[in-house]
Amino acid sequence: MRVCCFGTYDVDYVRNAVVRAALRSQGVEVVACHATVWAGTEEKVADARRGPLNPRLWLKLLRAYGRLLRRHRAVGRYDAMIVGYPGHLDLFLARILTWLRRKPLVFDAYVSLYDTVISDRALARPRSLLAIVSRWLDRVTCLLADAVLLDTEANIAFFCAQYRLPRTKFHRIWVGADEAYLSAEDEIDGTSPFRVLYFGKFIPLHGLDTVVRAAKLLGATPEVRFEMIGGGQERRGAEALAESLRVTNIDWGPEWMQPAELRERIRQADVCLGILGVSDKAARVIPTKAYIALAMGKPLLTRDSPAARELLVPDVHAMLCAAGEPADVARAIMALRSDPALRRRLGRAGRDLFRAECSTDAIGRALVRVLRAVCPSVPHVPQP
Repeated sequence: MRVCCFGTYDVDYVRNAVVRAALRSQGVEVVACHATVWAGTEEKVADARRGPLNPRLWLKLLRAYGRLLRRHRAVGRYDAMIVGYPGHLDLFLARILTWLRRKPLVFDAYVSLYDTVISDRALARPRSLLAIVSRWLDRVTCLLADAVLLDTEANIAFFCAQYRLPRTKFHRIWVGADEAYLSAEDEIDGTSPFRVLYFGKFIPLHGLDTVVRAAKLLGATPEVRFEMIGGGQERRGAEALAESLRVTNIDWGPEWMQPAELRERIRQADVCLGILGVSDKAARVIPTKAYIALAMGKPLLTRDSPAARELLVPDVHAMLCAAGEPADVARAIMALRSDPALRRRLGRAGRDLFRAECSTDAIGRALVRVLRAVCPSVPHVPQP
């Protein structure tokens, strides 16, 4: 089976990298037809803030689509096309090309564009033109594709209800993580101080204010310290909140780390934080950081939600706490600190779960099932 990964997707984004690696793990030949539009997240966010009438955005896209057309001619035969994330604007060209070749089109929508741009990042008001266009794109792109990939059943239910789409259109594919994070080591005991690690993009979804307020509640416990690594739109606000509350037990790490260095920081942590935000989207997703913590055998503390319970059994694979409740987060941290056996048990069970359900091989098998559904006549020979 030969698959064309098409579009202006972010090549290095975890979701896209895992999908490519997962397909290859099953013996699928993956050929890229890609063109870059944005140099980085900041440029992408800046274009989104300017709205859909931004002429510079459309000029960038037209140039990128010209490159994609030339590269598509050179791709040769393929059995199916997958449009990577984010690829909502790419679906129209992708649909034309696959219709011409009579090939199925799979769209990795991953999450709602409206949710991300309006509800999560707050880049425009809910009644703005950008909001209207984002909602329209969420629906129309799913209609254009033969199959749509999302990250949780909770997100699938949201799409079906919000956009009046059939459940049969969607397939849940876990996000997973780079298997370089997969560890064979058990939890490190006896570290002092007890280290609680947050790493991520500092976006509203993650509930940074809850983390800072939980740290404040534990400020009288000197052997507990928080480390916060990463950059993003909420970092300055989180630092300002910590300063106003006179929080002294947070170590503010760098905004970016080399992967090997980040793995070492995670390895040294006693507990890793997942997602703690209170938004509707936060209840429907499982962040990449959660998969990484599971892979590394680290005790994971994340918000209780329908999405989390799709994968995680509370107190078996992770510790779940109430969203937006600093006191509950602080209570869970103290429970983990006082019980090394619980930490080891959660870490081992989480790592076993990752291997069984979220590894490259497991995700690859799920993706092949989707491809077989949209192109049943194509034989697939698994990799030996």
